[in-house]
Amino acid sequence: MPRILLAEDDEIMRISISDRLKKYGWQVDEAKDGRQAMGLYEKNHYHLIISDIRMPGMSGLTLLQNVRQQNSDTDIIIMTAYGSVDDAISCLRQGATDYILKPFDIDDLIIRVTRLLDQQSMKAKCEVLEASCKSLHDRTLFGKSAAMQRVYALIRQVAPTTSTIFITGESGTGKELAARAIHKASPRHDKPFVSINCPAIPDGLIESELFGHERGAFTGADQRRKGKFELADGGTLLLDELGDLPGPLQAKLLRVLQESQIERVGGSKSIRVDVRIISCTSKDLQKEVEAGRFRQDLLYRLQVIPLKMPALREHREDIDELCRIFLHELGSRHGRNVGISKEAIHHLEQYDFPGNVRELQNIMERASVLCRGSEITPIDLPYEISEIAAAPTASFCLSDKLAVAEKGFVQQALLASGGNRTEAAHLLGISRKNLWEKMRQLQLD
Repeated sequence: MPRILLAEDDEIMRISISDRLKKYGWQVDEAKDGRQAMGLYEKNHYHLIISDIRMPGMSGLTLLQNVRQQNSDTDIIIMTAYGSVDDAISCLRQGATDYILKPFDIDDLIIRVTRLLDQQSMKAKCEVLEASCKSLHDRTLFGKSAAMQRVYALIRQVAPTTSTIFITGESGTGKELAARAIHKASPRHDKPFVSINCPAIPDGLIESELFGHERGAFTGADQRRKGKFELADGGTLLLDELGDLPGPLQAKLLRVLQESQIERVGGSKSIRVDVRIISCTSKDLQKEVEAGRFRQDLLYRLQVIPLKMPALREHREDIDELCRIFLHELGSRHGRNVGISKEAIHHLEQYDFPGNVRELQNIMERASVLCRGSEITPIDLPYEISEIAAAPTASFCLSDKLAVAEKGFVQQALLASGGNRTEAAHLLGISRKNLWEKMRQLQLD
């Protein structure tokens, strides 16, 4: 909720403006002079300040100067009488955002306030887009298997709520995509979705990344910066691989979850945030708790609704669809349309994929680039996948394995030579007659 500081020494006008602003759902703090306004500003975070220019104790101009010394981003509207236009212009030069001449129509003030708050919201969205990985925004979860249908059903059930969600699963199973799907299906879908990869941030900087910092908070902090919680205000924050969060920050995160307030590094103001937390990890956090590396009370707060993403080997029936989706995406990116044969799909379905869907995507990209035809065949797949599929039982003897490998080498040589047998024999280091004999034995046309 936007928070506004109103400084006006005329009690009747102050009450009138405050009542009107509150009707729009904005939180308004009132100050009868500049000195009281400065005291409130030093304790609280405000999106906007509306101040009279002439007040006892401390003028609006002095208030403006003090605020600008601490923060260059807070918008300030100056109210002034007709006879003080020169003062208003001076305020604009010193950093005021706008001014309005007394007496004024309160509707005019409401329009100005609304415009400034909308600009702040748009700026926050731009900062989120700049900080986020744009390549993932349009990607969604895929799969028609029973395992994935259970995931979809749980997402539909929990998305409309504000409950914290804890996503587990092996690396590469699509935990971040599940978090994005929850956000898109929630009432917050038009608000920011912000993600932070906890182990990717050095221990000394992760607190600043999460909560932001004030200017001069540490060496190199030459300006105030918003953290992920402020950027995600009104939306969703994904804490990726939360199990790697340092112990001291676990306590601070627990406090934020309980109070919905943060403090920037080097600051003393409490900033209220409205953020839905989704966390995910590939670690067993219960074991981390038992080992003393993770707080039990924090795990309770995060694990309100658990969601487990299945490993790819648990829904192999989706491999065919996933392959074709990845190849379509790669075709758009590389300008080359490549299909995949049923035999290649069969080989992939026999493989356990320790890297899950991410590994399958990488295999498809490599195969689509290296294959010489218009269709990916088993020979274009990594050798370990072809070998496993070709040897489904223990009775598969060594001579059979050698035959499979020999056939692969001959096929690769023929492809490399464009079908020229003389050149293929040269590549293999054998005579053309020996090549012809091997092609007959291996039933290669």
